[in-house]
Amino acid sequence: MEPGKTKMKIALITINRSANYGAVLQAYATQKVLSQYGDVKIIDYHNKHLAHHLDLIRFSPDVHGILKFLHDMLRFPFRWIAVSRFRKFFDQYLKLTRRYTEDQLYRGEAGVFDVYVCGSDQIWNPDIVTENARIDPIFFLDFAPKDSEKISYASSIGHHHFSPSEQIEVKKYLENFSMVSTREADGLEKLKGLYRSGHIHHVLDPTMLLSKKDWKEHFDLHENLSNEKYILVYSVPRTELIREVINYVSKITGYRIVTIDQMLFPVGKTDKHIRTAGPVEFVDAFLNATFVITDSFHGTCFAVNFEKPFLSISAGKRSTRIRSLLAQLDLSSRLISSSHDLTEALIELDYEKPSVELNKNRQRCLNLLEKAFSV
Repeated sequence: MEPGKTKMKIALITINRSANYGAVLQAYATQKVLSQYGDVKIIDYHNKHLAHHLDLIRFSPDVHGILKFLHDMLRFPFRWIAVSRFRKFFDQYLKLTRRYTEDQLYRGEAGVFDVYVCGSDQIWNPDIVTENARIDPIFFLDFAPKDSEKISYASSIGHHHFSPSEQIEVKKYLENFSMVSTREADGLEKLKGLYRSGHIHHVLDPTMLLSKKDWKEHFDLHENLSNEKYILVYSVPRTELIREVINYVSKITGYRIVTIDQMLFPVGKTDKHIRTAGPVEFVDAFLNATFVITDSFHGTCFAVNFEKPFLSISAGKRSTRIRSLLAQLDLSSRLISSSHDLTEALIELDYEKPSVELNKNRQRCLNLLEKAFSV
């Protein structure tokens, strides 16, 4: 920034209040990267559907809601610690505004900013952000004053496909954006014809814009090389195939198995089940792992970013984000889609070429943001 120039005010809309590791860590990373361009505030949007993710005991009057209620009751002591750590993380690491409802944002109560940014995570996936699977216009910055500078960084549609009526709606929301980008290759196709400039960028998830060194320094983490070697298992879809992969890698390496999630029971055999981790503990577990097995997109991001040998397990159509990332970094061979793939899976992983590709893509994305904020 030029000497004497007023610091730019940047508003960020993303999924930030959640007990989901990937959502919270991408929010932090986006905030950190954007902070080099000005004063970043994450608008603490109260989305009713997403808000329940931090409830210690969740309930809804249907079969799924009753099962979730029973699960939360049984794991209550672990969930209490984990959620407490997430809330501490919000206070310590996220620069949040006060909480605003949709109506308050449309009334302009959040104030006026120089630039409005939306992204990353699945903010453009109606199945994720609303109970009735409808598009949430707040995540398209529809509340921002007319003629505001609007930027999308790595906004994700996930596995959702916009219907014809949704395409009309999305096109209207995007017409005043100065830059649009998504973190999946198929997102380019889904947004084709919906953005006036026609040029949509395929970018890295913000967690990968911070290097391993950055993550260590920001959270004051250290690699403990004297630790016993372990396979870190992080599963979200909890696919049946992941159990087979755990057994396969465990048998070959002999490493102990550490599972990290917030579930009552681990996804497969394990020697240690971490159910109380907050975001910082999550990053630390990846930093010190010897090998990673995951069916999660952000689990894959951290494994690659920390240069860990890993195998990512496909969860079918929900794995478009993982597939896109691995193809971008010449690591497609690390995706396991069936038992047959295990016969050709390698435990060792040479990061010489993937690291070059990651650094190249990281710099490309940073240059893209630099250009967007220099207008």
